[in-house]
Amino acid sequence: MGIYLVGFLSSLAAAITYFMYTWFFQKPASIQTFSFVCICGAFHWIPFTIIAYAAMFSEVPSNPFAFSISFACAYLLHGLILTSLTCSLTYLLKSQKQTHFKTWLRNQLTLSCHLRFAKLLSGTEAFCVYLRLLGAQIGKHCSIRAINPVSNPELMSIGDGVHLGDFSRIITGFNYSNGYTCGKIEVQDNSVVGSQSLILPGSLVEKNVILGALSVAPMNSILHEGSVYIGSQTRVTMRNSGSASFDERIEEMDMDYKKIVGNLAANLAVTTMNAKARYFHRIGVSGKGHLKIYNKLEGIPMHKIFHPGKSYPIIVRHSNSLSADDDARIDARGASLRILSDEPATDSSDSLPPTLIDLTLKTGNAFYARTLADFASWLVCGLAAREELVKGAPHVRDAVWNSLKHADSYAELHYFSNYCRLMRFEDGQQMYVKFKLRPYDTNIHEDKGKVIPTGILPPETGAIPRDENDSRPLLFLANDFQNRVSSSNGVCYVFQIQVRPIPDNEQGREIALDCTKPWDENQFPFIDVGEININENLSMEESQKLEFNPYLKSNELDTISATSSTQSASIDHGRSLIYEICQHVRNRQPIPEAWRNLVQQSNVKVDLSCCPMASPSAPLPEKEPLL
Repeated sequence: MGIYLVGFLSSLAAAITYFMYTWFFQKPASIQTFSFVCICGAFHWIPFTIIAYAAMFSEVPSNPFAFSISFACAYLLHGLILTSLTCSLTYLLKSQKQTHFKTWLRNQLTLSCHLRFAKLLSGTEAFCVYLRLLGAQIGKHCSIRAINPVSNPELMSIGDGVHLGDFSRIITGFNYSNGYTCGKIEVQDNSVVGSQSLILPGSLVEKNVILGALSVAPMNSILHEGSVYIGSQTRVTMRNSGSASFDERIEEMDMDYKKIVGNLAANLAVTTMNAKARYFHRIGVSGKGHLKIYNKLEGIPMHKIFHPGKSYPIIVRHSNSLSADDDARIDARGASLRILSDEPATDSSDSLPPTLIDLTLKTGNAFYARTLADFASWLVCGLAAREELVKGAPHVRDAVWNSLKHADSYAELHYFSNYCRLMRFEDGQQMYVKFKLRPYDTNIHEDKGKVIPTGILPPETGAIPRDENDSRPLLFLANDFQNRVSSSNGVCYVFQIQVRPIPDNEQGREIALDCTKPWDENQFPFIDVGEININENLSMEESQKLEFNPYLKSNELDTISATSSTQSASIDHGRSLIYEICQHVRNRQPIPEAWRNLVQQSNVKVDLSCCPMASPSAPLPEKEPLL
């Protein structure tokens, strides 16, 4: 059916061209000529086109120049009409509910139009306009030469002043042995892609990059700003690089960002070394269970991980932010969620499956620091300075107070991720996503345990004593959680996600990534994805050994990078590196060279002699989950 529709669309464009010719030149219509024109439009073969021209005009001009002009005008008119019809039909198909057939049909229409006409526009501004009409994001003053037909133009983003050389190939999606894969390709401002170079799905070419002729940007690769890449064997900065002397997060940071991360990591590392424990969420209680994805999901496209009907082993760890030794103190409560692969471990029957996702959630739907620079300032300044800060930002005050909870049970609180991730769906769409755990009992509201503000800001959390009439044990929340897990019903949560389209401009993305302001739930509601049931306790020793890695990511669920400490994404991007450095220092594990250099260049002296240097050939901690 798709092949016939493609032929019909081209034949329709030829028919419209013929009727425009007869109307403009006041020629009588001929069924024989009309048939010739439609057949030539469907097959689009040059000999047929010449025959159609001869049929449309009563005499073939003896003047070769006049013949060429007439032929070119007819071909151009047919191409413009075909392009208009293709853009309209693909837009109509894209606006409807997507199916595999509709996606395939859109791709075939785009490819057919490109091969029959649009490729002749290559190198002109008209070709940029054509790609924009198909849904691609094309900047100003671009030079796009003879590139391949792009099957998913909406997944292509080209910045200002970009040059794509002759016969360069932008591959946003392709079929392979396991099905169809696709991903967004972004080429940022003033970059150059050489002739016959290849850019594969998920690649990011940053500003002022030169990708030499006959070179390749592999899938999910990052070509860093101002760099030159030549050939297919040159190492490209891949997500989750395996070199111990290289960490892509550090490479992406500017100097001020590196300084802030280094100082924070060094300060927290000294504290964890002295305490031999975590800085935040020191004492926790944990349990194991399963996440069962609902059989029917509404409101989100199909996703490889959160696929209807799937089931994953999970681990949940609950804790208090700072008041680790007394659960009765007012504090922010945390829930760390580890989702494990549904495939069994290959090395030992006793070991756990590979980790897919590590999520860190807390009470309160917002965080008090928008950027890592704000977080660093908050830690070092006193209460008076913080109060002056929040007078001009009342939403930050709300974020602080709403995080604090009076708690009777960990299992009766709502937990939010606050930070965004990038979710890629099977149809190629990309969206920002946040996560939430809510109690299975819908009668338990988000405001349960709410602390009524008594001032501009609360005192330091650890300084808030328990009520003198409160006689509950110090770790009553941990005891309650273990008792509930051991009961016949266990502990149940509903796992939710909140998705939001990625804004087209930098300012919009900064607003969306601002973790001090929750998203409007009327505009971006939380969607129930599955249920979590926890029915097995972990021992206190096992719970203390748990290490959660916020930087775990995959192509389907990616982290969002930042290059400056003043960007909203830096709060999650930078803290993931700080967490890992502190974990290694606390556990006396080998420190990769890139991390060691970062800490040693800080303003804080840290004795890392207890942590040996990681072997130059040893990989950084594994971050690529298995799917």
